[in-house]
Amino acid sequence: MTLAPKPNLQLLYVTDIQRSTALYRRLFTTDPVFASPRYVAFSAGGEALFALWSGGDAPHADVPRFVETGIMLASDAEVDQLYQAWRADPDLRIAQPPSTEVYGRTFLALDPDGHRIRVCQRD
Repeated sequence: MTLAPKPNLQLLYVTDIQRSTALYRRLFTTDPVFASPRYVAFSAGGEALFALWSGGDAPHADVPRFVETGIMLASDAEVDQLYQAWRADPDLRIAQPPSTEVYGRTFLALDPDGHRIRVCQRD
């Protein structure tokens, strides 16, 4: 039998698990499916998880990230609407305001640990 693995876990290293859990709970408008003192997981649909981990090396916010968490929305209007909601969140920093790229409307936010969150129109 040949195994066909699929990526089903996105894990972010965070410095403050409680602050990050509260932020992503607000952003995703849902509660975690699992929570412990150093590991918290949110459902990302199906068997996929988006998880926070404070048990490893702490991230440094000034170090550039090369991975983005992507949130794809149905329309340009939804991207702009979410931007308006998120720009007021004190735990987010908008790194790139909304613009139209070859793949559609998009903006980029950073969480307190410098993790990139790309919001864009669904492909």
